[in-house]
Amino acid sequence: MHEASIGQSIVKTVLAEAEKQNAVKVDSVEIEIGELTFLGQDQVEFWIKTGFESTIAENAEIKFKKIKGRIKCKKCGYAGDITVKEDPQYHMLLPSFSCPQCNSAEVTITAGKDAFIRTIKITQADDEE
Repeated sequence: MHEASIGQSIVKTVLAEAEKQNAVKVDSVEIEIGELTFLGQDQVEFWIKTGFESTIAENAEIKFKKIKGRIKCKKCGYAGDITVKEDPQYHMLLPSFSCPQCNSAEVTITAGKDAFIRTIKITQADDEE
């Protein structure tokens, strides 16, 4: 249920930044979520919308961009996407944290493990005039 805490953190950050910028309205928020965060986008969006209720961000458009997981192999130098395999035991797709070229587990994750706010678009008081 870490979607709730992530969503609440996004709400807090967006509203604090809007206040710093003397915003009268938050128009949109763009969020990037890495596939290796295992965050459910629908759940994060629910918590953000819930947190935005009765605030200047209540009608903000929420946009998401999914960032693919990428790795770099320390053994053979491969740099690229993580291989995703279906795990019949869990009935879901799971990333493989081994090199698709040499099968080494000596890999570094280079993308897809973060979630962050990319942009916040606001309307300031003097923009409305």
